[in-house]
Amino acid sequence: MEAIDIRKKSIKKDDFVRYTGTGDIGKVLDIVPYLSLDGVDKNFKIAESNKDKFWIKIDKTDLWYMSDSLELLDEKDVKKSRFEESRNEKDLEDLTDNFEDMEIDSSAGIGGG
Repeated sequence: MEAIDIRKKSIKKDDFVRYTGTGDIGKVLDIVPYLSLDGVDKNFKIAESNKDKFWIKIDKTDLWYMSDSLELLDEKDVKKSRFEESRNEKDLEDLTDNFEDMEIDSSAGIGGG
């Protein structure tokens, strides 16, 4: 069995994926079956819809995601996304650099009018 993404593409360890819920992108760290039968009663039946599902752990969030909620990415998509991410961080730094150092004391802003 192999982990399959939302577009029916195979996901392997070290692939880059995007979580379709939030857009988080990360590298696949680990892949485990949705339901492992170790220690479970052998009469227990797995729903047919869950037999091909896997949990995928990605590095950026260190969280586990269902394989069918992820999208396999090409290397070029990852590079473009990382550029956008770093540009947004730079923009945020530029905004915070423009704030003046202010001092507020107890006499400031008494009353509403």
